[in-house]
Amino acid sequence: MGRELPHNHRLLIVVPYRDRADHLARFVPYLRAYFAREKQDSSIDYSVLITEQEQRLPFNAGALKNAGFVLGEAQSDYTCFHDIDYLPVWADYSWCDAPTPLVWFGAETRPVARGQSNYYLRHDLSQLFGAALLVPNELFRAVDGYSNEYWGWGFEDRDLRTRFLARGIALGRRKGTYRALDHVNAGYDLQGKPRAIAEANRLLFEAKHATPMQGHSDGLSTVRFEVVSRAAVPDPQPERAAPWEIVKVRLLANPSVEQTLAIDSEQNPHPLPRTN
Repeated sequence: MGRELPHNHRLLIVVPYRDRADHLARFVPYLRAYFAREKQDSSIDYSVLITEQEQRLPFNAGALKNAGFVLGEAQSDYTCFHDIDYLPVWADYSWCDAPTPLVWFGAETRPVARGQSNYYLRHDLSQLFGAALLVPNELFRAVDGYSNEYWGWGFEDRDLRTRFLARGIALGRRKGTYRALDHVNAGYDLQGKPRAIAEANRLLFEAKHATPMQGHSDGLSTVRFEVVSRAAVPDPQPERAAPWEIVKVRLLANPSVEQTLAIDSEQNPHPLPRTN
């Protein structure tokens, strides 16, 4: 797999983030405590990079993950792409030699919007490729990372999984137990139906992967961003020293016309008629 890596592989945890202050306030001390406790992965040399997207554009998790990887790759050997709404109860973050999803128990069902809807989403755990994913840096580079083209909600994880399989890269699986934090799902309405942006991204995914390797035309090689600000995340009660940083980035791209229309239709479902 290329150069020989050190025995104590360095882990970079990349967390895409925007407008989840309550989740951030819970995630940071929880994950710090998790890596301070004595267990199988407690000695990992780890760092955390939270990539915060500025407000101008719709959220783009894939591009934020790519940006975080680019910023932290030189100081790491493998990366965990970690959603901010999943807290590990028991998991194994140690080195892996294949792309390896970690989340299993705790992700079986998720409410669309707890307290507002009775609908729950059921995940096919054998296909789940998000929430917390370990990837050796060399393999992530080999498939050019995530697509940058999924704006608004969904499909960047499925796209990455498809890229690995298309290159003949075997996938791993570790059945970690996680506590999921509730939030209003951006991909489904209160009746459990896909929102317009989810449908737009589904069509994009199908078009990108209509033929083998067709969907691999963007990723790490094409991600464009500027660093707006960066700051260390303070630790008021340090148990174990580790670099934590939050980096605000400006993405230098735009959603497609179809994605923009889908997002606009959700924000303004009954537009006023135009007048001349």
